[in-house]
Amino acid sequence: MSDLRVWTLGLDQPYALQIAADARLSETDAAEDQVWEVVPGAGESAALALQTRYGGRAGLASLVPMWVIDRQVIYQAAQYAQPLVIRGFAPAFVQLQTRITPTLALIAEFWAMDSRAVGGRFLLRNLAKEPISLRLDMLAFVGMEGAEQMPKIIPMPGERHALALGAIGDLYPILQLDNGFHTLDAGSSKLSATLSLAAGARAALRFVCAGLPDPRESITLGQHWLTQDWGKHFKRLSVAANAAPRIETGDAALDATIAFGYTQLVQAFIRHERAAHSILLPQRQPSTTANERRWAVQDMALVYPLALAAASVDAGLAQGVVRNFIAAQHEDGSIDGAPRVGDRSTYLCLPMLARLAWSIFQYTEDSTFLREVFPPLLRFFRRWLQPDLDVDGDGAPEWQSTLQMGSSGHNLKIATENVRLIESPSLVAMLLSEATSLHAIAYYLHESTHEQPLKDEIERLKTVLETFWQPSNQRHAYLPRDRDTHRRSHAVTLLNDGIGDEEQFIAATLTPPNRVVVEIVGGLQHTPRLTLHLHGTDEQGSAIHETADESAFHWQTGRGRYTSQAVFASLDRLRAEGLVRVYRLNVRTPIIELEDLDDWLPLWSVGITPQRADEMVNHRNPLHDVTSFYSDLAPFWATTIGEGLIEYNRPTVAVDVLRAQLYAQTNALREKRAFMEWYLNVDGHPFEGVRGHNAGLPPLHLLLRSLGVRVISPTKVWTGGHFAWDKPVKIAHNGVIVERRQDGTRVQFPSGKVVELSSDAPWQEIIDATSSAP
Repeated sequence: MSDLRVWTLGLDQPYALQIAADARLSETDAAEDQVWEVVPGAGESAALALQTRYGGRAGLASLVPMWVIDRQVIYQAAQYAQPLVIRGFAPAFVQLQTRITPTLALIAEFWAMDSRAVGGRFLLRNLAKEPISLRLDMLAFVGMEGAEQMPKIIPMPGERHALALGAIGDLYPILQLDNGFHTLDAGSSKLSATLSLAAGARAALRFVCAGLPDPRESITLGQHWLTQDWGKHFKRLSVAANAAPRIETGDAALDATIAFGYTQLVQAFIRHERAAHSILLPQRQPSTTANERRWAVQDMALVYPLALAAASVDAGLAQGVVRNFIAAQHEDGSIDGAPRVGDRSTYLCLPMLARLAWSIFQYTEDSTFLREVFPPLLRFFRRWLQPDLDVDGDGAPEWQSTLQMGSSGHNLKIATENVRLIESPSLVAMLLSEATSLHAIAYYLHESTHEQPLKDEIERLKTVLETFWQPSNQRHAYLPRDRDTHRRSHAVTLLNDGIGDEEQFIAATLTPPNRVVVEIVGGLQHTPRLTLHLHGTDEQGSAIHETADESAFHWQTGRGRYTSQAVFASLDRLRAEGLVRVYRLNVRTPIIELEDLDDWLPLWSVGITPQRADEMVNHRNPLHDVTSFYSDLAPFWATTIGEGLIEYNRPTVAVDVLRAQLYAQTNALREKRAFMEWYLNVDGHPFEGVRGHNAGLPPLHLLLRSLGVRVISPTKVWTGGHFAWDKPVKIAHNGVIVERRQDGTRVQFPSGKVVELSSDAPWQEIIDATSSAP
């Protein structure tokens, strides 16, 4: 793997060594996808272990190399002559380097060949002036339901043996080793191979562990890979790995985080039986179950930043994400929100697909892709504008479900109310962004019949968005409001801890008139049968009697919440018919003014005026202290907010947001050895969330935007504009090397041609017209 970037990462540095088959190069299968993790040890623990949980089937399965040299057994980290360092990594591949003894050098390589097979290669070199003999023992440990499951030896032709790990759920994994054998004194849980190395000589030993439902098929698959020329496969793997941008910031830990981010990004993609193109998994880890993979939700909040990041690595992966959404489009133009793959959801996808497609095009300049997706994306946009999604007909559609918010935590603070009764500026901002992107696509494709109608929609949506503007002493922002009254409100408590089986006399005047939120507490997992009665008057003084049964409530464990359809000027009394005394009632007015991250989406829409952008940013003091800006920093928000800041000429603040994210992720890799779903930005430590969740990967698209570099091909680069980083950064991609500094930019093409730009050079296209490269 000489073509891979060479690292010297010690075990105190950030790293994530999960390996999963690369969907670009090998067979992947969401129904059965075995992901492994390389675990370097310290002290008395095993120096090297390759581990998996077989998708939750096993407590833990480990493969551990043990060396016997001059009758000395060496497998603990403390016994090695040198500490392990991470030398190289790529999707599906990890390489580590050490010395077993002062004169015996080792390079250990681990490779996920496909979804059902993993292997490794130990490259040994005798640095001594005398020959050396040694033995490798490959040990297998399997924990099942709190007990160790002992592997068994299987005889093989040619006086060789294999090691059966036993039944692990419906799988029968088999471990095989080059010329592997078993002797009576070797123990039943290991395979052995011997080597004699002359002075200065090199040798390699390989192993494969394949897991299929039939042990004979596991043996056959393992033998297949042991008879392959791994060098050819590693060459392809190296070429594919180098498709990702190589970024050098001068901070080795930060560079490692970025590089591992690209590796894990590619590993997030997998082929799926129900999708025409590879899908993005929320998580692809040793414990990810078959159901989690097969029924993976394609949440736009996960998809948007990851697909954009993938566009710089592999156009097919990024474009495939959009194509998968479009493939499920219905006759009325609707596209499902976050469907489990192959199933229909009950709400529309976030209107971000046109923005995604147009942004992917910026990396690929593939006009064929644009022509293919433009008509269905236009129909999808128009579906969002239909009357059934805009109950009051004011041009601002309503969200359909809290599920529509997805893993982004979008509108998290108002999701406790009935979102169909709330109008959100973030939704209007998304639609404005879609209209702007569709207009840009139509203009590029010379679709003149669509240009003016889309221009009209842009202007209309700008006007609607402006009605949400709410300046105050604390901040200037676009804020959500009630659907019908267009008012915002604080939560005012009307009843606290009322007894469930009693009629409650409220006798409260609501100024201004408002809806009421009734909360029922108790009953643990049981959902009670009930009929809620609300009595009061409306703004005209007319009597209101509103009823609702338990199906109208939003239920969580031991808690149900209902928001009234009517707007009350006074609430006289309420009764929850059917409740018993164990339940308690709380009543308040809705919360429709809390600050949330989606307040920033109008900035991202690129549809507000520069004056409004200035007011938003200048009245947000926390924005200038990024460490206190987020309580739940997520790459979706880092990407969208960062894009908005760059569009409105705030690249330095965008870099601050980006760096806060990257440093939090760097600390997560140091502490957890994996990316985390969420991050705390206060001290950079991982926040609660799933280990290895792909929602927590670095915002790599925002990184390239903040650096001001986009390499289209070996002969074409976009760069320039203000460079907001405080140190020089070098980006190598597609054979092109771009160095950006405060005093200028240097572009070197593979042909040797060099272009120098001054520090004030604008964003521009640079082409190597002298090159013969395609």
